[in-house]
Amino acid sequence: MPSKADLAKIHIAKKELALTDEVYRDILKARFRKDSSAKLSSTQAFQLLTYFQKLGWKPKGQTRLPGMNIPTDGQSQKILALWITLHQTGVVKNGGDLALLAFVKRMTGKDHLRWCDGQDKFKIIEALKDWALREGVSLA
Repeated sequence: MPSKADLAKIHIAKKELALTDEVYRDILKARFRKDSSAKLSSTQAFQLLTYFQKLGWKPKGQTRLPGMNIPTDGQSQKILALWITLHQTGVVKNGGDLALLAFVKRMTGKDHLRWCDGQDKFKIIEALKDWALREGVSLA
């Protein structure tokens, strides 16, 4: 089942692409044999959003919250790159900063990546790589 954010993006894309309700439903039926985006799986919602991008829809970038900047050291940037890759492949449903920080908190007990030491960051990187491996996502 798609997240509320994914459903919102789908409907924003529909509006920005000026798709009529009939054309939109035809796309859902032809591609997924569904009559509503709410009946899609998370993967199907990701595929639909990708299809809308191929039609010319450009999603707005996520606005960064104040103080949410990710540190610029190599390990932190690798964590961010892995997170984005997992999000783009549909493994991570919410690719936002707050979701990343929640993952960091679960892995290390620390509230922000900037308070993690090298060992904490190594643990996060390995967890993300293991997650990608389990899901069949190539990181090469």
